[in-house]
Amino acid sequence: MEPERRSAETRDKILAVAEREFAARGFDGAHLQCIASQVGVQKTALYYYFTSKSALYGAVLVRMLEAFDTRVREALEAADTPAGRMARLLDGINDLVAERPYYAKVLIRLFVDPPPVDAAQVIPLVERLVGRILRFYREGVDAGAFVDQSARHTFQSVVGAIVFHYASGRFGAAVLGVEDLFGARTVAWRREEARRLLLRATLRAHLGPAADGAERPE
Repeated sequence: MEPERRSAETRDKILAVAEREFAARGFDGAHLQCIASQVGVQKTALYYYFTSKSALYGAVLVRMLEAFDTRVREALEAADTPAGRMARLLDGINDLVAERPYYAKVLIRLFVDPPPVDAAQVIPLVERLVGRILRFYREGVDAGAFVDQSARHTFQSVVGAIVFHYASGRFGAAVLGVEDLFGARTVAWRREEARRLLLRATLRAHLGPAADGAERPE
């Protein structure tokens, strides 16, 4: 195996293990020695790829945010109606969080207890991702496709409905009466239910003009 490929694979493995550890233990609870042992390298080898624990956490967040941005971009740039793109967006986010079972918990921990990461590395990605979705919703409102409500509150509602579900673990599974939130049938069920719920809350075709509220600041 070529050294460059071996190095890239080791870096990817470190990120995958770190993602799991940060999701389970948070920034303060995760230990580099534990991550290194699971990867199968010496702790000092981690510093070849990441200068510090904060840098490693930052890399985990960057990879996660880039994955979200790719799914969002694919959905919103599709040749479809606004309603069709909204459905693609909801399904794409649901499926990504289901495919990457630690993403939701990393996000919840990030919201509750922000780690000491380089803001210049993460904030531009967040602004690009959130801005892309807000512009899409506002354009849909202007086109008469979406209910005239706050794009920012709509974004919060979508994130809450999808991320909390996959972060809820055994509690969420018990509520649904299933063994595993990440089982294929449960993921498909959640995709359908979340899509139906959120489309009814956003599409004028579902709720009609009477659902539009007074003009609100964005």
